[in-house]
Parts: sequence; C-alpha cells; structure tokens
Amino acid sequence: MLGTVETRVTEPTIIAPDEELDISTVDTFRAELQRAIENSTHGLVVDLSEVGFIDSTGLSAILHANSKLERDGRRLAIVAPRGTAAAMLFTLSGLRSELHIYDSTRSALRS
Repeated sequence: MLGTVETRVTEPTIIAPDEELDISTVDTFRAELQRAIENSTHGLVVDLSEVGFIDSTGLSAILHANSKLERDGRRLAIVAPRGTAAAMLFTLSGLRSELHIYDSTRSALRS
C-alpha cells in the first residue's frame, strides 16, 4: 500500500509595488510588509523593479522590515535592478552592501 506524500511550496512571499513609494503610499506598503512578515515563516522578497520613485519613508519601511526579519532569523531580499530609482537610492545611501540586493526576482529567489 502506497502512502500519500504531501508537498509544500516554501517560496518566500513577494511584494512588488508598482507605484511611487513616498509619504502618500508608504502606509499601504508598510501594511503589506507587516502582513507578509506575520504570515510567512520564510523570507520575504520586495521587488522594486517597477517603482519609479522612492523617498526616505519607503526606505525606512524596508529597513524596518529587514530588522524585524533578521531578529527572527529570516531574510529580506530586495530586487532593485541597476539603473532603477531604488538601486540608485541604495547605492547613494551606502546601504547596498548592508542589504541583500539583487538585479532580478529570479536571482533573489535562488539565493
């Protein structure tokens, strides 16, 4: 008699905002991050590929989520392809070497 094998996909949650991340949109973004942190036992991917502008409030939300995940032994992967607003912000702020930043969602998921 063969038993049933249950499989579970354990991919991280992916959040991919498609608008500006600034003071007018950050509350919604923070709420999505919080929900993902609470409901996921694995890592989280934030795909900023389509974000045309990100200010300090968006950056702060990302840093706060990263801190929460690190405390729990989980990981935040950020997709910020070179040349995008997010990639430039992480480079100019000196955070590129402090965070897990990738050029594509595919490479973020493989890490």
